[in-house]
Amino acid sequence: MANQAIFWQRVADGLEQHGSAVLMIVAGSEGSSPGKAGAKMAVFADGECFGTIGGGAVEHKLVREARSLLAQGEFQPFLSRQRHNLYGGEGQATGMLCGGEQTVLVYGCRSGDSALCRQLAGKMRGVLTLSPAGMAFDPARTLTGHYALQAGSEWRYEENIGVRKQAYLIGGGHVSLALSKILATLDFEITVIDERDNLDTLARNREAHHKMIVPYRDIADAIPEGRQVFVLIMTHSHKTDEKVAERLAGKKVRYLGILGSRKKIAQLKANLSARLPIETLQRIRGPIGLPIHSHTPEEIAISIAAELIQLVNGG
Repeated sequence: MANQAIFWQRVADGLEQHGSAVLMIVAGSEGSSPGKAGAKMAVFADGECFGTIGGGAVEHKLVREARSLLAQGEFQPFLSRQRHNLYGGEGQATGMLCGGEQTVLVYGCRSGDSALCRQLAGKMRGVLTLSPAGMAFDPARTLTGHYALQAGSEWRYEENIGVRKQAYLIGGGHVSLALSKILATLDFEITVIDERDNLDTLARNREAHHKMIVPYRDIADAIPEGRQVFVLIMTHSHKTDEKVAERLAGKKVRYLGILGSRKKIAQLKANLSARLPIETLQRIRGPIGLPIHSHTPEEIAISIAAELIQLVNGG
């Protein structure tokens, strides 16, 4: 789906235009569910839809229900538990064979919620809460996990807002440009760093949120630590890749990888083994990207993005 900022901006616009909307959020999922926690969709009073909660029969059914609720007027928000099988059991059977389960929060937004939605679309950080009492945002809080669901009659759904996955692309060449275009659709905040001035591919990169010229000897100062930080080294030479890897190997980040062939990565790690502890060296991933026999910058970018998706989704 569209990134979170765009989604909340679209909901705010729709509320101001139509006065009401049904917001649907996947509040929890298990197994092979088509929509994962945090997936969102809005259905507006004119019937238009934006976003997705996974598609297929579940989405079609809930969109139809949302349109019916909009026609009725105000309603109490509720959790809808969907079991993806043919026969049912606890929860509603969807007729799907994937065998998973998802809990979808169905919430009726009114024009008065548009200001909060615009706030969520901005650069604010905090926790969004939805419950039978309504919709609220607390900028003073941060969840340990990204989402939290308390089920039952006193249900409550909470989500971190403004805490995005951060991709640091070290090197502003052709693969970096192609990867930025893909990661921008996956809700990453993208920073591209290079030490070269007047680099054409860096100048043409419109998807990067931040572009920096930093000498690679100072690269460690430009990279923060954290569970949402993904660092991808793809500089213009083996020598600079090695220099950057050595300076970043001790960083506590979610992902640290180097673009290159198996032979190149093996040689790089052999060179670094004399200067770095083995446990630090083992944290460096490479070659990065899923093995799909990619050759062009665009194909390589897809393979890298796929590996990040696999990691983020627990693969």
